[in-house]
Order: sequence, then C-alpha cells, then structure tokens
Amino acid sequence: MTHSAHHPAEPPAQHADGRPARRRNPRPHRLVSPLLAGALVAALSPASAHAATDPGSAPQPPPAANAPCAKGGGWTATSPRIDPDDSHHAFVGNGYLGQRVPPNGTGYAAPGGETGWPLKTPEYDGSFVSGLYAKGPENVEGRQAIAAIPTWTTLDVATGGAHAETFSSATAPGRISHYRQTLHLRCGFVRTSLTWTAADGRATDLVYDVLADRTDAHTGAVRLRMTPHWSGTATVTDVLDGRGARRMKAAGTPAPSGGGTMDVAFRTDGTKTEGAVASTLRPGHGVHPRPVRQPKQASGLTNRQKVTFPVRSGRSYRLTKYVGVDTALTSRTPRAAADAASRRAAGRGWDTLFARHTAAWQKLWRSDIEVNGRPDLQSWVRSAQYGLLSSTRAGSRNSIGPTGLTSDNYAGEVFWDAETWMYPGLLATHPALARSIVDYRYKTRAGARANAEKLGYDGLFYAWTSGSKGDLWNECHSWDPPHCKTQNHLMGDISLATWQYYLATKDTAWLKARGWPVLKGIAEFWASRATRNADGSYSVKNVAGPDEYSNGVDDGVFTNAGAATALRHAARVAEILGERAPASWKTIADKLRIPYDAKNKVFQQYDGYRGTTIKQADTVLLMYPLEWPMPQERAAATLDYYAARTDPDGPAMTDSVHAIDAAGIGEPGCSAYTYLLRSIKPFVRGPFAQFSEARGDKAGAEDPHAGKPAQDFLTGKGGFLQTFTHGLTGLRLREDSVHLDPTLPPQLSEGVTLRGLHWQGRTYDVAIGADHTTVRLTAGEPMRIEAPEGDRVVSASMPVVLKTRRPDLTPTSNAARCTPAKATSEEPGMYAAAAVDGNTATAWVPDAATGTLTVDLGRVLRVGQVTPHWNATAPKSYVVQVSRDGRHWTGTGYAGRTPARYVRVVVHGDGTPAADGTPKKHPGISELTVDKATGSGR
Repeated sequence: MTHSAHHPAEPPAQHADGRPARRRNPRPHRLVSPLLAGALVAALSPASAHAATDPGSAPQPPPAANAPCAKGGGWTATSPRIDPDDSHHAFVGNGYLGQRVPPNGTGYAAPGGETGWPLKTPEYDGSFVSGLYAKGPENVEGRQAIAAIPTWTTLDVATGGAHAETFSSATAPGRISHYRQTLHLRCGFVRTSLTWTAADGRATDLVYDVLADRTDAHTGAVRLRMTPHWSGTATVTDVLDGRGARRMKAAGTPAPSGGGTMDVAFRTDGTKTEGAVASTLRPGHGVHPRPVRQPKQASGLTNRQKVTFPVRSGRSYRLTKYVGVDTALTSRTPRAAADAASRRAAGRGWDTLFARHTAAWQKLWRSDIEVNGRPDLQSWVRSAQYGLLSSTRAGSRNSIGPTGLTSDNYAGEVFWDAETWMYPGLLATHPALARSIVDYRYKTRAGARANAEKLGYDGLFYAWTSGSKGDLWNECHSWDPPHCKTQNHLMGDISLATWQYYLATKDTAWLKARGWPVLKGIAEFWASRATRNADGSYSVKNVAGPDEYSNGVDDGVFTNAGAATALRHAARVAEILGERAPASWKTIADKLRIPYDAKNKVFQQYDGYRGTTIKQADTVLLMYPLEWPMPQERAAATLDYYAARTDPDGPAMTDSVHAIDAAGIGEPGCSAYTYLLRSIKPFVRGPFAQFSEARGDKAGAEDPHAGKPAQDFLTGKGGFLQTFTHGLTGLRLREDSVHLDPTLPPQLSEGVTLRGLHWQGRTYDVAIGADHTTVRLTAGEPMRIEAPEGDRVVSASMPVVLKTRRPDLTPTSNAARCTPAKATSEEPGMYAAAAVDGNTATAWVPDAATGTLTVDLGRVLRVGQVTPHWNATAPKSYVVQVSRDGRHWTGTGYAGRTPARYVRVVVHGDGTPAADGTPKKHPGISELTVDKATGSGR
C-alpha cells in the first residue's frame, strides 16, 4: 500500500439540483460559532471553479483533506499508475451492494484471465447483490451461482466538435497522465484522479468518487468533477451497462430518462428473481444543459442518458449519478423501489449522502486493530477489516462467500469459510454483522432438513456449498470427489458458530427462536450419522475433513471432535432453555473415536493416516477453534507435525490457525510470528492489498480441480484477523466471562491494541505491550476476565493489567533465537525469521539455488559452534561466516573464541533442473543455532 497524508475534501453543501446552498447568518449572541464555522468552511471549500489550472499538472481534487478519512496511517491504499496486468481492482461495498471499480475510475471492465473453481469463466469487474443467486452455466450443470447486475458506475466524458472523443473505462493508459486511484478504507469510497488527453491534444482533468451507501443499502453514487483545459461543448453519458450482467435477462423494456431517472429491470436465470437498477443524473453548479436528443431507447440490460453543456477552459464542473438497486428478495415492487431509492438519494444530494455514509463507516471503525511500529502489518490489517465490513450488514440474513461481494469466485456461494474463518473476528468486533452468518443457517434450515431426509439422516444436513435455499442437489458444486456429501464437518462448524453467538451476546431470545432449532437439528443429524462399533465406541465413516487431499476416510479427527462438541453444546442449550435433550447425545459425544498416533504422540488426522501431504489446516483445528482438551506437549507436537506436512501452495488461511495455536501453546521462541507473517505476506496482491487464495498460480498443487486462486479472498483475510483477535489476545468466549491470555512476539515489541471488542453488551479495549497488557472497559457493566493469573473483574473505573507472555524470553543457549534475520531472497512464506524462531517445523528457503541468511545477534559476544539445521533438501555446500560490524567477514575460527555480532550462512544448492525440466527444490535452514560461549551471557 501507498499511504497518503492528503485526501481531498467533499465539495461544499448544495441543493439536489446542484445549486450552492445559501448559508444563514449566525445568531449575533453566539460569537464563537461564526469563527468555527468560518474556519470549517475555509478548510472544506473546494478550489474555485473559475480558477485556471495548468494542464500540465495533476488534476487537483478539492484541496483540503477529509480529516476523518485520512486520520493516521493505514487508512488509504493508493495506486499511482495503471497496470493492465493487475486484475486486483479496488472495490466498494455496503454489505448489500458491492462493485469493483476499474482503474479508469468508471464503467465496466474485463481485465482478462479466468476465474477459479467452479465457474472458471473470464474475469470481469462485477456488481453484486447479497443473496441474489441464479442458475449457473452449463459447465457447472446449472447449479446456482451468484448473479451479477448491470454495472452502474459509468459516467463517460466526451469532447465536442469535429474530432469528438470519449473517455471511458476502455480508454488506453497511454492517453492518461497524472494518475492516482485511492481506496479510502476509513470512509468506504474510491477516488480516481487523472488527466485525459484526447487524440487532438485537448486535455481534461477528471476526478471520480464511487461509493455504495452505508446508510441506505439500496443506494450507490458516483460523483464526477471535470476540469477541461479547452473551451467548447462536453457531453457526459450516464450508462447502466448490461455488459456487466451475468446469469440474468431483461424483464421488460428499460425505462427512458424521466426527470433525470432511468432504469433497467431484470429477472435472474432459473431462480426467476426480479429486480432493477435505476440511475438519477444530477448536473451540478455551472453545468447548463443544452437541449439534446437522448440516446435511442435502450434494450436488454443497458440504458443510458446524457447531458451536453458548454465548458470553458480551467473551470470545474460537477455531475453526480445516484443509483438505486432492489430485488424481489427485499421488495414486492423492486422496480419502483429501485427508482425510489435512486430519487431518494438524489433528493439528499451528494453532501448529505457522503457525510452520512462516511459517518457510518467511521462508526464501524470504532472497532479497530492498531499495530504500532509496523506500517506493513497495519495496512494489511485494515485492508482485511475493510474486506469483511464491506461484505456484511446488520439485519441481513445472508451469509458471506469466500470473496464476499467482490467477485463471483467460488460461484459466490457459502462454505465453511464463513463460520470458521470470517465469523470469529467479526463476532469479536461487530456481533451485529456476524449475526447474519448464523441467521443464514436458520433461514436455510428447511433446505437442510430436506437434504438430510433424502440422504436418510435425521435433523439438518447443510450443503457443503449453498446459495439461496441450501438445496444440496441444485446448489452444491463439489461432487467429484463427493464433498457435497462427505464434508460433514460443516455441521460441526455451524453448530460451533451458533453456540459462539450466544456466548458473545447472551441473547437468550435469539437462542430460543433461531439458535436452538439449528443446534437441535445438527445434534439430531450427528446422532443418526454416527455408527456404533462392537466395542461400544462410535464412528463417522466415509467423510472428508478440511484436508481435501483425503477423501472417503473414516473417523476424521476434526469431524468427530466437532460432532462431539456439537452434541454437548446442544445438550447445554437444552438445559439453558428448559428443553429435553436425548441421553444418546451425551453417550455418542463421549464415545466417538478420536484417532491418536501413539508413536508420534500426535492426534491422527483420520483412522489410518500415514503422514501424507495435506492441503490445508485440519487436525490443528482441534486446538483452535474447538479447544479440544489436551496437554500442552501434545498440542505442540500435533502442531509441529502437521505444519511440516502442509502443502505450501494450499489455501491461504492455514497459517493463521497455525499462528493462533502457536500463540496459545507458547513454545519457547517466536514461531507465532513466523506463522502470522506466513498467513498474510505471501498472499497480498496489488496496490490495494487484496488477498490471493494461494501464494502461487494454483490453490493446491495436488488438487486437480483447483484453478486460479480466488481474490479478494476474504477467507484468508478473516483468518489473518483472527491471529490478532484470538491469537495475540488469547481470547476465548465463556458463558460468564472472557478468557484472555495475551502474548507478544518480539517483532511486534511496540505493541498491539484492539479497540472496540464486544462481549454481552460490553465494549472493551485490549492493549498488548511488551511486558503488560491493559484491559479497559469502555461501555457496559463490569465484566469478568479469566486469565492464567486468576480471575479478575474489569470496570469502567478500574482497568485490569495482565502479564504479557513472552516465549521468546525463555532462557536458551542459542544466541540467534528470535534475533533479527534477513536474507538475499526468500520463497514466498519461507522467510528469514523462520530460521531463528526456535521451531524446526518452519524454515527459511531462498528463492534461488544459492542464498545468504544474515542474523544480527544484537551485540558483540563470543560465539561457539554455529550449526545450520537443514530442511528436507540439504545443500551441495555452505559457508558460515561471522562479523563484528556487518562489513568485514571471517570464518568462525575456534569455537568459543570468536567475537561477533553478525552471523551469516551462504547456501549453495543444485541449480540444475530435474529430469522433467522442473527446478529442483532449494535447500533451506529450519533452524540456525549459535552456541553462546561459556560466560559470554546475552
């Protein structure tokens, strides 16, 4: 991300028709108000529309900053140039309506390339409505996929005269200069500023602002400010572009422009949901439209209207389009509702709409994560939060797909990703938004019950991937292998999320009305799904765990543990509500087989697992989020065993749970930071810090169905956020308290603060420092904190101070452990810090056959033996050197006699290709040990 300290302000107040609003004279007896008002107006006033500007300089949006939008670091992401090869375009969303914004700032764009599984169709910048599904294409046998509505951001600009030319989303980068596109995360809008030079040399400065209104779910808006450096006639065309629509057809004739409002109506394929998109175009002050023949009445899913007006060189002109979107899912008359939403927004005008919208976003950001001293992590954290916030909305009963409202990757359907990876961080910070995820499962329970009945089970069977109703055969996409039937752990995931919502809110009315039907139905499913063995134990056979490389196995450990947990939670809720729970629930929960590998002292992924490569986190989910009881040594062994066997090219979220587990276990060293970095850095793409599903070009090297990695992969973003909300804090929810066990790796020694956490009507902050952690209650009644040093009570007047665990400070003979390390190159995810984190399950691997690792011991001391411990690939040769100053290097000399501050290892691998022509694996260091010479100290 590029950070900017300067962000142009919104324009001054104006009426809906664009005329400047008249300011009233202040009351004479309030003398301070005029001074403050005058200062505010001066700060927010735009550059004069009559002031000539230099066509050779960058277009200048209104000069003063939107102070709340630009506050602090990490709040903006900026692209200083157009990269035609980068498809990770910016997006806006309000939890109901989402829209990609192309590099030119307006209109429809198809950047090329192909989306991933299951659609594998050409990429495009789409507009999506939450919960709007349709019949999918033939290549997915018509199974549901999210529909895309016509693109609504288009405001094309044309020069007049004999050599007229139009600026649009298709205008080539060679015609664009002084370019800057900024995503304002704090205020939820995208601004694109540029200078467009037509073929005849006429230059025009353009500034586009695009937003999906946070206060009115059915509204979007686009503001255009143009400054021509020529005089003549200009035309601005407002388009609802049907090229962006997918899986729908026109429903009736598009309405012609009337009073500046036009629309298009649609009907989704298969599901036959009707809806409409409407646009009201409002010229601003100084725009004097000339009578013009409107474009020929549109057909299909495209409609347009235009305004032609005279312009003078150096003057600025503003036009705004106000968009309304509605469907039969939320309105009995969606076309009228869309038109009304468009006109309602236009009636408010840009200033009011923008002020309300940004205020709503700033309210959301009262829950925030601050990473002091690490602008890279701070930017990534804010980008992750923005991704989830822009795709969720309070009061909704729609869940969130792996890419939210940013694309139709994964067909826009709902997976376990929602409950396991995106939900927990939202629940900790925005329980009202998180509720939509569990309410979706209540909404689709009829489909789940029908699924179970057809499969011969009791209770509720939720489809592995689901859309509008949860119908297994019409919506689920994964049949070869048959994950639609075998990914049964989903039932455990949903049950856990439902229980967690009750723990977070203590909303007993919700629990009775919506939570209990889901928990009870899932418990009934597990009771019918488990089979009794001859020894009295129970098994769940023919399943696939989260590791999608293993299918059709028996007694998947995460599946069975999740089933037992679901049965126990259902029994507990029955007790809370005064309901009766069958005795069989407890019997089965207590006797489900939990495979264990006694030889390696680790939990076994499934019965018969033999240590093969796994695609993604599976067994390690026992520790978090399930909190399955086990000794610390067993947890550490299980984490190390499976982390070393996980495909590095697998989906992005795996290392986030590794980080949370490592933080909770607290093994000596700092591997939690290694995993935290691995959970984000290999996956960040483009100037807007979007998240790719995989570090390479395929999500799962051994998965034959895997396609191009999904983006923006909110599953990975949700996992990354949990490394802070649940990893560093140790946050776990209890019925009558929150459990906190804070820890901090030395790489984050300046501290991490989580603001606006929520629990049962309270709001609290957790400030994790290098030595102590402070918990402050900012709203609500006193709350009990469960901590390793004992239970404490935090109140508004009495913060609680806890000890911050520092596993890196555990005494060691290795002078290199958790010291700063750097390398000449690194494979993605195989970073230098891994070589000194105290854990051999992680490793530094150079991104070439030869590489150098350099470690700073912090001060000059006498070192003994220096030993690199290699990963599975040993080097052809290596050299160990030491230095006092980092410039002059020598051999290590005699052990115990070498004074040095810096140690480096030069690794030489085999640069020749393998027999099949592929590069050979590079050697790497899993741990570098530098023995302290006797008496040298540290």
